[in-house]
Amino acid sequence: MFRDGGVRGILVPRPFTHGIPETRGFPLQLWERLNRQVLKHYGTKALLHGDPQGCKPLRRAIADYVNLERGARATADRILVLTSSQQAMSLCATMLLDAGDRIFIEDPAYHGARRAFDAAGLESVPVRVDRQGIVVEQIIGDPRGAKAVFLTPSHQFPTGAKLALDRRLALIEWAARNQTWLIEDDYDSEFHYSGKPTACVQGLDPHDRTIYIGTFTKSLFPSLRIGYLILPPQLVEPMTVARTVLDGHTAQITQLTLAWFMEGGHFGAHIRAMRAIYAERLKALARLVEKHLSPFVEARVPIGGLQMPCVLTCNISERAAIEAARRVGIELFGLSALHASGEAETGFLMGFAAYTPEEIEVAVKALANALGSIPR
Repeated sequence: MFRDGGVRGILVPRPFTHGIPETRGFPLQLWERLNRQVLKHYGTKALLHGDPQGCKPLRRAIADYVNLERGARATADRILVLTSSQQAMSLCATMLLDAGDRIFIEDPAYHGARRAFDAAGLESVPVRVDRQGIVVEQIIGDPRGAKAVFLTPSHQFPTGAKLALDRRLALIEWAARNQTWLIEDDYDSEFHYSGKPTACVQGLDPHDRTIYIGTFTKSLFPSLRIGYLILPPQLVEPMTVARTVLDGHTAQITQLTLAWFMEGGHFGAHIRAMRAIYAERLKALARLVEKHLSPFVEARVPIGGLQMPCVLTCNISERAAIEAARRVGIELFGLSALHASGEAETGFLMGFAAYTPEEIEVAVKALANALGSIPR
C-alpha cells in the first residue's frame, strides 16, 4: 500500500486534473442557510455521535433519488452512509472476500479500486473492456471463477464505455448461479450528455447479488466526504458493524444538511445545471483538441463523466508527454497505469468539468506547444 502511494487527490486542481467538479458556482449561501437551519432544528443533538448506518433523513433522500434517477431498488434501511466511495470499496474487499480470493476487475480499471483490493490481499483478475463495457464472456468462461466482480457499468473508467444491457443481464444471472457478488461503482452517473441512461445493475438484479456504490464527491464537491452503499438486506447489519471499526460514523451535521439540500429539490436542480455546463465544456474540449492536438492524440469523446481520454498517435512517449505538460502547469493522468495487460494504449485523461471554455482553450494551446517542443 505504501509503495503504491495510496490514492490521493490534488489539493489545488489545475487543468486538466480529472474527476474534479466545478465548485466555483456551488450555491454556498443556500448551503450555509440550510446548515444553520439544521443546527436550529436539532440543537445540540446534532453534535453527538450519529447512527453508524447514517442518519435516516439522508438515507431516505438517497433512496428516493437513486430509485427515480438510476432505476435502483433501494430503501432507507438498505443504505449505509460512508465517507467516500474509496471507503466503500475497501469495506467490500475486506468483508465480502478473504485474502487470496479472486475478484474480476475491468482492464483498464480505476486505480483506487485496484489498490483497495491489493491492500486486502485479493487476487485481481483483469477482464478486457471493449466498446460495450466489460467482456462478460471472459468472466463466464473462466473455470476458476471468482468471489466478486468490480465494474463501472454506467461510465467505464477510464474508457467511458457503457455496459450493454444484454451483458448486464448475463452477468446478473451468472452471479446468481455462482453466488458471486457484483460490486457496482456508479461514481459519476449523474452526468450523462447523450442518449438515454441505462438503469443501474442493482436495479436490474432480482437476486440481491449487487452492491451499489455511490458518492457525492463528483456531483457536489470533494470536501463533502459522503459516499454510500446500497446493500442486499443480509449484508446491512454486518457491513454496518464493520464500518464502526473503521471510523464510527459520518459527520452528522453534514449528513443532515445534505438531506435537507436533497429534500428541498436543490440537489436535482444543481445536477441539471451542472450537466448543461459540463456538456458545453466537453464540447469545447473536444473541438480544441481536434484543432490544436490532432498531430499528437486521438480524442475518445465520452457520452458522460468529467474527463475525456486521449490516445497518443505520435512517437512521443506517455511519460514524456505528462512531464512536458507538468512543466507548463498542466496536469495529465496517464492511461497505461490503469491497464493490467502489457498491451495498454498510451495516452492520458483530460478533466474538463472544473474549467471554463476559456481556461480550457488557454491550457490546450499551452499543451500543444509543450508537446510540440519534445524532441522526436
